[in-house]
Amino acid sequence: MAAVNSKRADPGAPSVRLRLMDAAESLFADFGYRGVSVRQIAAAAKVNLGSLPYHFRTKEDLFREVLLRRAEPMRAERRRRLAELAESGRKPELEDLMVALLEPAFRTNRENEAFRRILGRTSMDPTPEIKQIMLDLYNQEFMTVPGALRQFFPDMDAKEFHWKLNCFYGVMLWVQADTGKIQSIAGDDFDTANEEETLRHVIPFLAAGFRAQMSRRPAGRPQASPRS
Repeated sequence: MAAVNSKRADPGAPSVRLRLMDAAESLFADFGYRGVSVRQIAAAAKVNLGSLPYHFRTKEDLFREVLLRRAEPMRAERRRRLAELAESGRKPELEDLMVALLEPAFRTNRENEAFRRILGRTSMDPTPEIKQIMLDLYNQEFMTVPGALRQFFPDMDAKEFHWKLNCFYGVMLWVQADTGKIQSIAGDDFDTANEEETLRHVIPFLAAGFRAQMSRRPAGRPQASPRS
């Protein structure tokens, strides 16, 4: 009779693939993509070094999977909420649209501190390798925000729309990154961790920005004084 293997794997233990993703997510959040080696990831995951190329081929592929693991459910939630607005039988206000777009992002990032810090790092990283990874991931087909907002402002001049979209992302990423700079001005009581409080301030600000009329006067040129 064969002996029972006492080292049989625990069926409740995370898979090697999941352990690699969890370890990589934590390390990328702390040190950035370039500051982490595949050897460090394997050691943190407590797996053999050969497990990483077996499951992900390269560190770059692993990095993409780490981002997509959080980003894809967030996109799905945004699309679900947009569908609910479309099926509601009424024309949504701009604020309703922004809640559908922003709440899933803020909730996902608050529920996962490491993912939030990775986005903060990679969104501002100027290195060509990281920029290409982000462009590959967040391409026009993947992104929900630009199309949803464009449908709300179909007649807006393209240049004006894209400048406002640029400002939209700037505010969203800055608040999500939570660098601590505002706390140095406002004090430690200023906290962006509360999702409802954050949205209560951010959404009216962004909605007003999209509704604002763009000045046609070149910046910095003083207006002519009325003649007496």
